Amino acid sequence: MSFVRSAASLAVGLTIAFTPAHTAQFGLVTFGVMALVTSVTLGVLAVGLESSTRARGLHIWQSLVSLVVGALAVGLSTTGTLFLLWAIVLWSLLVGVSELFAGWRLPSGSSLRGDWIVQGTMTVLLALVVLSQSADSVAVVGFVGAWAVIMGVYLAIAGFSARWAQKDTAGEG
Repeated sequence: MSFVRSAASLAVGLTIAFTPAHTAQFGLVTFGVMALVTSVTLGVLAVGLESSTRARGLHIWQSLVSLVVGALAVGLSTTGTLFLLWAIVLWSLLVGVSELFAGWRLPSGSSLRGDWIVQGTMTVLLALVVLSQSADSVAVVGFVGAWAVIMGVYLAIAGFSARWAQKDTAGEG
């Protein structure tokens, strides 16, 4: 699932990078679509996990937050810069803080611990950066694009690392 999230993030980041008009409406639509794809991806992942798995609750929470904020962003895409700020900051804080918290709660030897802490930190930082650009949709959309590319690359690396770790473990047994 890291690869699907990676692809969605990279698609949004590259779309933003190569589109000259960084209006609030464009930002809301691209951010909303990314959040909706993330919602579906995490929802499918959560359904496939055992109910006792810690990751299941995190993924359900992130899926629901992404669904609500993504749908609002796409549905209210003509509302302007203030709503763009609200949507990004709300989503980033709710998703990022939950991922940080979940990462900290995992045992120190867990392979997911570091990934969740880094992903959560990057997402919370997105909220803080966006808050500093309160009236400039061009900067806000640009920062979302930069975050999406960085997160997309990170998720791809995490996906490959997990796959290689599974192959190494299977080869030892």
